[in-house]
Amino acid sequence: MVGKVPLFFAGALLILMVLIATLLSRQLLDPLSRFTSYAERVGQGDFSPILPTRKYRDEFSQLTLAFNHMIKELDRRHRILVESHKLRAIGTLVAGVAHELNNPLNNIMLTSSILQEDFRTLDDKAKLEMVQDLLNETERALRIVRNLLDFARESEARTQPIRIEQSVQESIRLVANQIKLAKVKIETEMPKDLPAVHGDDQMLKQVFVNLLLNAVEALNSAEPPPRHGVIRIRVRQDLRQGYVAVLIEDNGPGIPEHVLSRIFDPFFTTKQRKKGTGLGLSVSQGIVGKLGGMIEVESKVGAGTTFVVFLPTTDLPFVVHSQ
Repeated sequence: MVGKVPLFFAGALLILMVLIATLLSRQLLDPLSRFTSYAERVGQGDFSPILPTRKYRDEFSQLTLAFNHMIKELDRRHRILVESHKLRAIGTLVAGVAHELNNPLNNIMLTSSILQEDFRTLDDKAKLEMVQDLLNETERALRIVRNLLDFARESEARTQPIRIEQSVQESIRLVANQIKLAKVKIETEMPKDLPAVHGDDQMLKQVFVNLLLNAVEALNSAEPPPRHGVIRIRVRQDLRQGYVAVLIEDNGPGIPEHVLSRIFDPFFTTKQRKKGTGLGLSVSQGIVGKLGGMIEVESKVGAGTTFVVFLPTTDLPFVVHSQ
């Protein structure tokens, strides 16, 4: 009987230790696991705050408050970074827009001069045709400026169902003059009846403009340059279920394998000094991640590079904006 008492206490102690271990696991390891998932979510660009899981305050409440403060500050700094990189892109686009505006303004000047000099000798039909030419060229100039202003407009991220093909086409128009000056051919392949994409139109345009400008610069900086520089844009629905994929391909020099793993790192750039900040792809990845998507890249030296932007689809109807 005496020998059984220590055995009884040993069993009770073992059961107590198991209960304490289980309690510690629930009280410590489960919250730590949750915070690990929160950190991974923030790393993917999701800055939504942590919601409380209990009605009462515990040891992790202060950590949650600090974590939410960190998320809020990261979100604020990310917005500043996105806007600052957008300004850099605008600076690049302005040079092209100025060159593009030159054509309609020259046409307006020439037509106005002819109309002024020959006003008395022209018949009414000729005058009306020239006035119509003036109106067409003015509308063309206004459209160029309006596209740039829409792109430059600062706005909060507003996710909604959008037409991805429309965003891609408008992005192409924004960089059309850079593409023309670089003597690069652009090809598009966008099927009809694509599903609505869950995203923010302005932010997506920034991503596409950045990827297109990168492709143009890659083709321009190639040594030796390709005989026929081509940028091919394809929109596909069959690459990954629940997503629409936008593929932007170029036949430039490609990216070496040892560089490929670092291209999304902030401040990493292979461009010459003063020609790049190394933030473009990092910002683009953050934007797409915040919208619930992802960016992948494939490249082969001497054969070109392909960026693939995956964006989640939605069953909600498109939103039509009045102009």
